[in-house]
Amino acid sequence: MMDKNTLRKLMKEKRKNIKPDIRKMMDEQMYNNVINSNLYKNAKTIFIFVSYNNEVNTHNIIKQAIRDDKTLCVPKVISKESGMISIQINDFTDLEHGAYGILEPKEYCSKINPKKIDLAFVPGLAFDKNGGRIGYGGGFYDRFLKLIPKNCPIIGLGYKIQIIDEIPMDENDIKLNNLITD
Repeated sequence: MMDKNTLRKLMKEKRKNIKPDIRKMMDEQMYNNVINSNLYKNAKTIFIFVSYNNEVNTHNIIKQAIRDDKTLCVPKVISKESGMISIQINDFTDLEHGAYGILEPKEYCSKINPKKIDLAFVPGLAFDKNGGRIGYGGGFYDRFLKLIPKNCPIIGLGYKIQIIDEIPMDENDIKLNNLITD
């Protein structure tokens, strides 16, 4: 099995090499798969990452969730030590570029108790069919996901090309309940 850092490098390159027109079609399919899922339809408070770089585009999912009157919260990184928190946004314009260049909620947005989240969508560089996920290596999501209710579905969002046979997991890695792809 490949080590995590080699896997990260390989998967970043693979994702970066998706042609723009193909990526657009894949993102539209992802959007439809999310919005039409029962998990989404039944959720009241959704936690979702704001896509960055070559990640699955979540911007339209976020805008739709707001139109659908879902309580929508997104991550805000506090620090490497403190991790991240969930912040409610009521409009896409509540986002601005944060410390890592990623869109984050503006200062006036309210913090949401992670215990209120009933559906969580998380990014990843690679996924397997056993709930394994590999992120960017900071541990931000794994630490945050320990704070949400145990029965809250944790769903990875990734392209089919990001699925591999097996992810090397350790004791701090949180498993996904499901994966939605294009």
